[in-house]
Amino acid sequence: MIQSFDIHLLKNAVYESASIIKDLRGEVEIFSKKHEVDLVTEADFRSEEILINAIKKEFPNDGIISEESEVINPTSERFWVIDPLDGTVNYANNIPQVAITLMLLEDGSPTQAYVFDIYNNILYEGYKGSGAFKNSQKLKVYKTTSIQEAIIATGFPYDRVQHSEQYIPTFEAVLKSCGGIRRFGSAALDVCWIADNKFDAYFEFFSKPWDTLGASLILKEAGGKVVDETGYFPSPKSNLLVASNSEIHDDFKNIVFSNINDELKSRL
Repeated sequence: MIQSFDIHLLKNAVYESASIIKDLRGEVEIFSKKHEVDLVTEADFRSEEILINAIKKEFPNDGIISEESEVINPTSERFWVIDPLDGTVNYANNIPQVAITLMLLEDGSPTQAYVFDIYNNILYEGYKGSGAFKNSQKLKVYKTTSIQEAIIATGFPYDRVQHSEQYIPTFEAVLKSCGGIRRFGSAALDVCWIADNKFDAYFEFFSKPWDTLGASLILKEAGGKVVDETGYFPSPKSNLLVASNSEIHDDFKNIVFSNINDELKSRL
């Protein structure tokens, strides 16, 4: 990449945060749920602290939105959005699918994004109008398949216990239409893995913007397609994410949209 972007000034902070996260996990053996919570809380806090301090140093007038804290500089014209540890359950259980996400939000839309696959040491990057990259190499969706052979990733909202009957019809319809479903635990990496030609598509209800919006930019810039419940590219207020390679996008979107439970539809 020849062009310089603001987010490049924060790359070292991302790597430092990842190192802290790995070191903390390596030092702690989990014996109880309380220890799991303590570990995740400490890792989240330390990672977030590093990233926020770096943003404040490089871009003191910018706003910051993080999963773990109050909004900083809420009247700013642009915002950095952070998830210091995406895949917390995986992390607590020593499952190596964990990421750090960082993106720049301008006029309500992501323009620069990092998703760092911590345990595989892979940095996914996306720049509005300037492409997507994997460890600085051009990233392009080239995988093509039919919907019947597609491998679909998904996630389930935290209210799945209370509203499982609302989510099952869509899940069942996708399950019957595709080659297989995977549930890995880091939404950001799931979407990036479409861009990286691993998965063919992804859908999830009520994911948070820090989980998937930066990854959505990466996928779009790699040649994939991403929409929310409106049929347009997601925003911070989106309640549904449907992402895929271009080959199956229309078929996949139609399966998801046409099988949304009426009660769930009223919540979107």
